Amino acid sequence: MPILKVLSVVFPVFCIIGLGYLFANFKKISLEPIIEILLYLTIPALVISSLSRKPIVTGDLAIVAVSASIVVIGTGVLSYIYLSAIKRRDLKGFYLSAMFMNSGNMSFPLALLAFGQDGLTVAILYYIAISLLVYSLGIYIAKGKGGFSEIFRLPLIYASIIGIYLNLSGISLPGPVITTVDMLGAATIPIMQVSLGYRLYSAKLSYPGISVAGSLIRIAGGVAIAYLVITFLGIEGLNKKIILLSSGMPSAVINFVVSHRYNLNSDLVASIVAMSTFISIFTTPVLLMWIM
Repeated sequence: MPILKVLSVVFPVFCIIGLGYLFANFKKISLEPIIEILLYLTIPALVISSLSRKPIVTGDLAIVAVSASIVVIGTGVLSYIYLSAIKRRDLKGFYLSAMFMNSGNMSFPLALLAFGQDGLTVAILYYIAISLLVYSLGIYIAKGKGGFSEIFRLPLIYASIIGIYLNLSGISLPGPVITTVDMLGAATIPIMQVSLGYRLYSAKLSYPGISVAGSLIRIAGGVAIAYLVITFLGIEGLNKKIILLSSGMPSAVINFVVSHRYNLNSDLVASIVAMSTFISIFTTPVLLMWIM
């Protein structure tokens, strides 16, 4: 794939993230209301908008979900091996950072720019699987008993059910309704990118050696496990490309939110999020050149 075409995909994504970072340099705001708007309004709208359009093959839905789950579990195993080797099993926040990738803020725009609306739809299927795991397994890692119930407190699961039902049933929403949903969902990607950049501004690098290890497990480990999965399952086409792309994304900002909320090594988590995002500036173009 020509490097200029790859850069034309990567540049807008990192440019908007960079604008969010620069914005944080001279303007201080609270991201909490913005995150709430994303979680409760724009992301569910984008999910419904995208899933109700492109015909979904049930097998594709299962393949993407299973692949995402194996990548999460696989990087969790790698994290356990690493923490055991350095005798730091107490760093539970490390698991969050290495297991759960930024399958929203970065995967969405990259998939859309590189593969169009079809690519975005597959990326959303991957994101749904990861989000359900974050708000169940991720909360359980951070909180312990009772963590799995968090998944039912967010509208994502209900939006996913609605979108998949509309798709498989062939039912179409009334024109004014789908236009409203489309407009709301369209705000998701730029807001997510700016929010990511803004959040990264306040992240500090701590535990440098462990942060590098966590970043490598997240990006390189994620891609390696995804490659094994698609090879073993014989996954081809767009599903293969999006699974590899999403699996190679840096650590998600939501990991910091969860770790901060439950007092779980939040400094380390923020450090891995920042480090892996910086590393992804170089790894993402390489990954795109491979899969496009």
